[in-house]
Amino acid sequence: MKILAYILTVSIALIACSKKDKVYPDPYAGGRAPLGVTLSTDAPAPSEAAVGTVITFKGSGLLSHKDSIHFNFNGEAGEIVAVDSTGIQVKVPATASTGVTSVSIGDQVFIGPVFKVKGNLDIDNTWKGVVGSSSWVNDLYRFSDGRILLIGDFLDYEHKGVVKPIGRIVLISKDGEIDRSLQSGRGSDGSLSTIGALPSGKLVVGGSFASYDIHLAEMHNITVLNANGSIDSTVVNTFEGKDTVPAFNGGTDGNISRVFVHENKITAVGSFSYYEQYVYGISDYLHERDSLVVDSIPVRNLIRFFPDGSLDSSFNYNTALHRSNDGANGPIADACMQDDGKLIIVGRFTRYNGMDAPYIARINTDGSLDQGFGGAGADNTIASIRYNATTQRFVLAGVFRKFDGVDHHGLVMLKTDGTVDPQLTPLPMATDVSYRLAQQLNNGLIVVSGYFNKYGNVHRSGFMVLNPDGSLAAGYNNTADFSGSLTKVFETTNSSGQTQTLITGLFSTFNRVQITNVVRLLFK
Repeated sequence: MKILAYILTVSIALIACSKKDKVYPDPYAGGRAPLGVTLSTDAPAPSEAAVGTVITFKGSGLLSHKDSIHFNFNGEAGEIVAVDSTGIQVKVPATASTGVTSVSIGDQVFIGPVFKVKGNLDIDNTWKGVVGSSSWVNDLYRFSDGRILLIGDFLDYEHKGVVKPIGRIVLISKDGEIDRSLQSGRGSDGSLSTIGALPSGKLVVGGSFASYDIHLAEMHNITVLNANGSIDSTVVNTFEGKDTVPAFNGGTDGNISRVFVHENKITAVGSFSYYEQYVYGISDYLHERDSLVVDSIPVRNLIRFFPDGSLDSSFNYNTALHRSNDGANGPIADACMQDDGKLIIVGRFTRYNGMDAPYIARINTDGSLDQGFGGAGADNTIASIRYNATTQRFVLAGVFRKFDGVDHHGLVMLKTDGTVDPQLTPLPMATDVSYRLAQQLNNGLIVVSGYFNKYGNVHRSGFMVLNPDGSLAAGYNNTADFSGSLTKVFETTNSSGQTQTLITGLFSTFNRVQITNVVRLLFK
């Protein structure tokens, strides 16, 4: 033991000497000499201007480097017009977008002020909302008088829910001011994701919730509201006596993401495995109350209800097995219903009822597969599908690279028969790009949101406007860097005939203006 201790002591001493004697290089030796350059962060002149305008930025030390200077507007190179001892003059390039400016000399970068590009798109100054909602806005319904019902995950809108939380549903004027006539009470106890209208004028809402207003644990992720926001209710005979309950008695065991109404029937898609319905008038023998007695039937991700909430067993259903057919073999991300009641679903699935359906399928009104829609389909996930009745075109967005065997780089336009419209040819996408939503407007322009920093070789971040052929629309670059996700692009026109779009989702700014989750844009 003494010998071992001696060896360890000597070893430690030698290691210590070795570390002490070793000479490390000076990390600052050979450092770059200061260039003596500064770029002022004071506002340029002018601080906001259109493409092609010459802008003056204050700075010093630039003149001696005038032949090696590069100037960028939010990552896009501008044409340097003049350099002197007081600063630099640069022309705004056609590809510029609102954002931070910078000067680079060699590998050194000097950050300048924010410059706002004037263009054809901006926040509509007639929109009265200045704060927005406290969380996701998932969907909206517009009444004939122009008022708008917003639903989502929020508990506050325009700071009006500070004292009494707004339960994920709010009525606003056509210009964004809160309308207190809504009789939603406590609202929902969980997320509201989707809304549709029945022929009666009543509204169907779906999401992830069990309670609405005073009706606690009385619904399964879907219910019907009166037009004033109150629950459509009825009186039933229960084990404990008469009770007022939601008139819509049915639902699912998981989230409902989209609902559609056709011929007074409600079709829903989402992430669920069972249809559920309360059975009134029967004791559960444990709690001696029937609100917990539930009848359940296996139904996967796609379902159709009658207006009272009962299951339509004529839709994709196996009567012998008392359950739905297999349906899609993966999640349904989005759907769109045609005027004839056929439903087009997209997502992360490759088969429907055992037949090939590569990430897209059109479903007949009986729930069977309408084979051939979309040709060979996509080679990867489709995140969204949107239809424009004016152009009669579907636009699909996702992470796919090919559609029907041809390169389409995350965006594709389909005709009503499911064939590809070749006019939309998007530019190649980077491997980490994900397009989440694309909506064509009546004028043909396409609004795209998602997770991206470039489109082709042009800096665009999270939001862009494309021409119908897939090229960047000139003049629609005053968007800055957009961080967030859109759930809805709802188009209207103002009194001058200009296009407006109400965008909803989860975001905190647009064109560097702080506004959360809902705002109206004006296309000039």
